[in-house]
Amino acid sequence: MSTSTSISRTALRTAALSVTAALALAATGPIASATEAAHTRAAGQQAAEAVPEIVEEGLEERLGALPQNPTNQQLVEAMYPGDEAAQQAAIAQLAPQSGQAAPQGVQLRSWNTAWKVTKCVGAIGAFIAGNALLVTKATKFGGVLKGAKLIVQAGNKEERLKLLVAIFGEVTGISTVATACG
Repeated sequence: MSTSTSISRTALRTAALSVTAALALAATGPIASATEAAHTRAAGQQAAEAVPEIVEEGLEERLGALPQNPTNQQLVEAMYPGDEAAQQAAIAQLAPQSGQAAPQGVQLRSWNTAWKVTKCVGAIGAFIAGNALLVTKATKFGGVLKGAKLIVQAGNKEERLKLLVAIFGEVTGISTVATACG
């Protein structure tokens, strides 16, 4: 055999090592992904345990007493009156966008259902703040917290909109609440 057409032993070893490394990487990749997924689930569970309970008693009255376009701080103070630790935990989950008040500014950082409900209560609170008619409608439906839980469970934005229209009627800004509660 001539040296120009034959493959050297070094080239064969290099190719074999490359194939072996590729196979090993392919075999361990799913293990790494599974480990990452487990860590993500554990972090989500820790976040779920850290979700403070919204003080439901008197919630509608506190939200109705807020000014129109309340800040996130005002909303969480209404949701967790007198509980500074709960307020700080909620604020840590709600991030305002360019200084806007919720509902436009409410952004969920964790996909935990309890935090989704908190975010949704904040969006509804911002929507009904300072509007006695909307507060009354929410109260008749069973309250803001009950409504938020139902809205979060709705399958998609269209279903959330239908539910919100059933609660509040056709009101400007309701699609923003549907988006924030998703």
